[in-house]
Amino acid sequence: MSATQATQQAQNTAIPRRVIGAVVATGIMSFCGVIVETAMNITFPALMSHFGIGTSSVQWMTTLYLLVVASITPLSAALKRRFRSRTLFLCANLLFLTGLVIDALAPVFPLLLLGRAI
Repeated sequence: MSATQATQQAQNTAIPRRVIGAVVATGIMSFCGVIVETAMNITFPALMSHFGIGTSSVQWMTTLYLLVVASITPLSAALKRRFRSRTLFLCANLLFLTGLVIDALAPVFPLLLLGRAI
């Protein structure tokens, strides 16, 4: 294979910028999810003090998150069949950001739980 043919073949198999952008955005959002989960777990003592709640109540932060993840995981295949990937991606990101804003502004623990569930 000549150098020209190799270059032409490499150009034909190049990954589109949209795909690279989607992969990078998905990676960033996944990283944010891990950071949020880790940050929440290490802030339990501060949450207990700030909201005046006990250990059993603050544990609902993790339990609720895991219940939502466990519910969404089996539904993802059905959602993928019914909706376009772009729509699902945008909806997931908007829900994630909405949950973050609710959590950031939550004056009471139940509202913090709601933001965590979203």
